[in-house]
Amino acid sequence: MTDFIKITKALSDPTRVRILGLLLEGEICVCNIVAVVGVAQPTVSRHLKQCTDAGLTLARKAGGWTHYSLATDSAAPFVATFLLLLKQAVETDSEFIQLRSKLHAVKKAKN
Repeated sequence: MTDFIKITKALSDPTRVRILGLLLEGEICVCNIVAVVGVAQPTVSRHLKQCTDAGLTLARKAGGWTHYSLATDSAAPFVATFLLLLKQAVETDSEFIQLRSKLHAVKKAKN
């Protein structure tokens, strides 16, 4: 039950849901999440830590930045189910579609 509660708490914040929705696009650097979501880096990092603690995300250090991805291969109970629900929830959401477009623009500008 503890894992279930951690996951639902992580998904209870709209900013975390937006961040997790962006991670459906693949691994993303914290700097890109900051640029897209418009929240300060320490706040984004705090949100991502809570998602990682819940087993929803994985972190990878690269230089001075941390890159995050969804824990799609997690063996933890409920993770796959919640990630599937997340995908379904954001697929047609107009706000998320705009965030995804902004993410692609930010990534393109940085390359």
